[in-house]
Amino acid sequence: MPTPEPHRGRPISRTPRWQAVLRGAALLLWLLLLIAFWQGARQVDTSPLDYLLAGIEDVAERPWAPVGVLALYLLRPLLLVPITVVNLASGFVLGFLPGLALAMTGTLASASVGYGIGRLLGSFGFVGELPTRWAMLRALRRRSFESVVAGGLMYFHADAVNFPAGLLRIRFPVFLAGIAIGNTLTMTSAVLAGSSVEGSLRDATVAVDGTTLLLALGLFTISLTLASWLRRRSAASAGMGTT
Repeated sequence: MPTPEPHRGRPISRTPRWQAVLRGAALLLWLLLLIAFWQGARQVDTSPLDYLLAGIEDVAERPWAPVGVLALYLLRPLLLVPITVVNLASGFVLGFLPGLALAMTGTLASASVGYGIGRLLGSFGFVGELPTRWAMLRALRRRSFESVVAGGLMYFHADAVNFPAGLLRIRFPVFLAGIAIGNTLTMTSAVLAGSSVEGSLRDATVAVDGTTLLLALGLFTISLTLASWLRRRSAASAGMGTT
């Protein structure tokens, strides 16, 4: 007579419960961080964006300014700040070339945080049904790399790409490669603009010569052209798949 296997129901039931508790705690901490950020802006009677820019100007005068900007990249997805603002800050604090190097490092780190938040939220059961309802998520699941690249080229809010990629559990190396390629042109334009700012970021006066202006416009045009080409290619592939 075969020996019955030991009862394993108790450990199996505990794991999802602990995961739910950890997810709830993480979401609560995120909410508290957002409240603290908005309350800080209210206490000095300013908008959240001006509050952030004032902090960037203060960091720019410190010897540890690069570390401060990198920390801002990591906090950006939690504060829901557009990454363009942080890329501007990188150019403003460090200048063009050093700012560009830090912006690429920070963009990848920031995207990883956003992706991680999406993975955390993606543990909920309803997420599996989302691609059947939203065309953008279907495209992101079917053509992950091209969709992430196109999102960067089309100046999407970074979290409109990072969070869904984590939700759908897109392969992380594919996601990071798409972020690096898709954000290079838009990131360079923002860092270039930030390095041209004179005086205060809040009352920015941008001093650009003709060459810099043409370069920025050229990068903008190239990024939108590439995004349009990727979108047409994706639509053509989807049409072939349905025939």
